[in-house]
Amino acid sequence: MAFIDFDDISKTLAGKGKEAAQKAKDVAEIVQLKAQATSEKNKVKALYTAIGQLYYKNHKDDADGEYQSIVDEITKSLATVGELQTKVRKLDGSVVCPSCGAVIRKGNAFCGKCGAAAPEPDVEEEEVFEETEEEADAAEDETETAAEDVEEAVAEAAEVAEEAADEVKSEVYGE
Repeated sequence: MAFIDFDDISKTLAGKGKEAAQKAKDVAEIVQLKAQATSEKNKVKALYTAIGQLYYKNHKDDADGEYQSIVDEITKSLATVGELQTKVRKLDGSVVCPSCGAVIRKGNAFCGKCGAAAPEPDVEEEEVFEETEEEADAAEDETETAAEDVEEAVAEAAEVAEEAADEVKSEVYGE
């Protein structure tokens, strides 16, 4: 009968356990740092958007050169958005608050944002979206990337744990 050295097994398990814990800690830190970087990227995108909106607001009537075609496209798109939103409001019976611009749902007598009385459902005003479809897609992609990073980290930690279990089996059963 073979002698089982439980001290060696204990040391091996402790070492692999520390290795797995460190790996998990490293992966968690990587995920956290990536999330912080993504947050900063989103902040930069928002600032770029703010600069563009400010430029558009201040120069839509006097834009020149390379900006003119972009300003024209924005103006055209905003008009299209306004038309589409007007059609939606006509279909769903909602109205735009004359005081703050929020959408008031059908049947509400007052604006839920500022408290102003709701106008009759025929009012046609333009509302500008805060988040574009591209920004929403980018945020979704970043979320998927973070989820993939977490899955990869879990797989790596499981692999380290499996290796530790194999080493213990090898020492215990002499395989």
